[in-house]
Amino acid sequence: MSGRFFTRQDRLDQAKKVIVSRQLARQYFAGEDPLGKHLAVPLWDATQYEIVGVVGDTLHQVNKPTEATIYLPELSGAFLSGVLVLRTAFNPLSFSIPAQKQLAALDPELPVSDVMTMQQVIGQSLGNSSFSAIAVLAFGVLSLALASVGLYGVLSYLMTQRTTELGIRIALGAQREQVLGLMLFDGLRPALFGLAFGIAASAAATRAIQSMLYGTKPLDPIVFVAVAATLTGVATLACLVPAWRASRLDPMQALRAE
Repeated sequence: MSGRFFTRQDRLDQAKKVIVSRQLARQYFAGEDPLGKHLAVPLWDATQYEIVGVVGDTLHQVNKPTEATIYLPELSGAFLSGVLVLRTAFNPLSFSIPAQKQLAALDPELPVSDVMTMQQVIGQSLGNSSFSAIAVLAFGVLSLALASVGLYGVLSYLMTQRTTELGIRIALGAQREQVLGLMLFDGLRPALFGLAFGIAASAAATRAIQSMLYGTKPLDPIVFVAVAATLTGVATLACLVPAWRASRLDPMQALRAE
């Protein structure tokens, strides 16, 4: 983002240069240009490290936020191990053996371990969070299905109980479309009230699962709109079907049933 990368000169004897992440620059050098400034890291030693570059933030673990990061040259002598990354156009695992042979040709005593694809690295960093997210998703879908079935059953029963009322209204001259609209409005009113309360409660509850989310926000509008549309559709169907059937009844049959 600014400054430079490491060069061949940044070796053991001149390894006093570091590159910092954007988050570290914002955190410790707010409103200043960090290039040329010096850092002292007490956990390492008393050496002063000069900042020569600023790079963007990266995720070390997918399910955790970015952190302020300091980068040192690979040849600085500060590392006991290194990571070699290969970008391939084919199956990356097919290059694992040739790569290890090439490393052995350079240094036969250099051990190689943890040969993984990037997808495996990401999966490893997710760990239990991935399982937890799938479990939450499964329970969420199950809850939505149970809520839909229960909502349909309750509203359908309430509309069926008003069959006689519909027959009386039609017998007294009410248009079937008017009666149907009235029943639909009366049935949807409690459902919409419950939906509004549920959305507000779920918006507050999403904070509890924020740590399980990656690539989406706790208050994702798409999720809320999809769930609200599903429950509204179920409620509409639950009110509409029995009300439509009742509005097609012969008024005399409805009165005779009473």
